[in-house]
Amino acid sequence: MGTLHPRVLTPPLRDQTSQSTVNTKSVFEVYFLVLNLYLRGHSEMASSSMAGQAGCLLFGMLLLAFYGSLVLGSDPDIVTDFGINVTSGADLHFTGFRDLPEQPTGQVHITFAFDTEFPGVIGMGIAPALLKFGTDSVNSFHTHPRGAEIFVILDGELDAGIVDTANNLYTATLKKGDVFVFPMGLMHYQINRSKTKTATVLAAFASQNAGRVSLPPNMFNTEPRIETDIIMKSLFLDKKTVERLKASDFPTFA
Repeated sequence: MGTLHPRVLTPPLRDQTSQSTVNTKSVFEVYFLVLNLYLRGHSEMASSSMAGQAGCLLFGMLLLAFYGSLVLGSDPDIVTDFGINVTSGADLHFTGFRDLPEQPTGQVHITFAFDTEFPGVIGMGIAPALLKFGTDSVNSFHTHPRGAEIFVILDGELDAGIVDTANNLYTATLKKGDVFVFPMGLMHYQINRSKTKTATVLAAFASQNAGRVSLPPNMFNTEPRIETDIIMKSLFLDKKTVERLKASDFPTFA
């Protein structure tokens, strides 16, 4: 059997067109840098003994597993059947979606069943939410930084949109029974344009707490407020408009 010689590995090329991948690729670059140094420093040992070869391989596998877990950024795995101390079926039962009223015109109500509202999802890597859209209402621009979202239209009709990291807009009209997916971290919205019909949606997230960053309140309703001149220069708005927006009370749905 021929001698196995470790070779120098080349890190993935950085994508100059997408700033959103810099952090993930930086982790891989660290991995490849450390592994290269290890392989160079132990090449003689690795080429002279099966033990050395196995050591290099094991080191690489462990390092990849460690840094891979950082890249995935998913909910932690559990080593028990449940993520909480379950004593009865009631611990895995959520009733917060029952008998929710229809929303008035122009309003959206979101009932989350994240880990903070429904401990039964802890450790499961999933969580649901129910959205009730009044007539002529919008769930405005927002992102979910910790999990992708999937939409199932239970009743009514919505228009949905997603903006990707290349600034492309993707839209669709969703009708009863339709399913739509929103990737983690991408800005998106939904709107009920009907003047006569409400809409109801069941959403599921690939995280026990996907979080929500709502763009209008996160820009204009921070505590303390972002300085007016920064917003003026960033959005090319006049001072009067910025002050009016900062005085508005935008819904957060948090």
